[in-house]
Amino acid sequence: MKELSPFRSIKGRLSSIYAEERALFYVGLLGILLGIIGIIVMAVHGRFIPPEGHIYKAASFDIAIGIYILTIILFIPLAGFSMRGRKLWRWTSVALALYAYVVENIQIYRGLDPRFTRHGTAVDNIVGALFGATALGLIATFLILTWRFFSKRSGVKDRLLLLGVRYGCASVILAFLTGFWLGANQGPKIGAAGNLLPLHAAGFHGLQAVPLVALLLGWAGVRAENARRWVHLAGLAWLGLCAAIAWQTALGQSMLELSAATLLACALLLGWLACALMASVAWRRAGVVPYST
Repeated sequence: MKELSPFRSIKGRLSSIYAEERALFYVGLLGILLGIIGIIVMAVHGRFIPPEGHIYKAASFDIAIGIYILTIILFIPLAGFSMRGRKLWRWTSVALALYAYVVENIQIYRGLDPRFTRHGTAVDNIVGALFGATALGLIATFLILTWRFFSKRSGVKDRLLLLGVRYGCASVILAFLTGFWLGANQGPKIGAAGNLLPLHAAGFHGLQAVPLVALLLGWAGVRAENARRWVHLAGLAWLGLCAAIAWQTALGQSMLELSAATLLACALLLGWLACALMASVAWRRAGVVPYST
């Protein structure tokens, strides 16, 4: 089996996967570009367009969706879709993401809240309702992907990686549940200083954090029993981190405020970092990664 240096191997594998999903790849890049444009607009114009247009919300939304799509692309080849099923999943996701970008940005730059406007017309309210349906559609596409990883339909042969992906999917489900919390609360603010956005972000980043540990351990050739133990520790630490953030947020307190919840969150984050560091060191010592991984 041909072997390359670790970084060249990863670069080659990523290029191959993204080449297979060009449409989704460009949609992901579009989100990041729109977010950067929003940041530039904020620097020139300010953060707010009356009466409801918070530009930073559009910028953060665009970048978050873009990163989510670029991440989720990496899992599509592992889901075991048929060619027809993969095509349907792909173009459904593209359509939903594009609609979300259009509504989020046009409405906010018009000075309207894209979800719960109080100053728009009946048409704006309908657009907002469809925007909510689009969010449900994105959740549905992710749940379809998740179901394949928890069923026998998965195309993942590496049981260690599959374990990491399952933890990552569980974390994203928590992020989507936080999204429902955001909708019911009609905004991210909870109590005096609580904010749902850190919890929302932590949930989505679990899709990167835990599978990464599994990949590094697998590439390093760590003994299966020990590797699975480390992936379980990393996954439970990340899910526990989300739970601690939710605890602090539900109390209406900022994550910067010292409390039992924030101390627990810090401890769990350090626990995940220890797992990631150990996996990274093992991988670097191994020196090479099979290109076909």
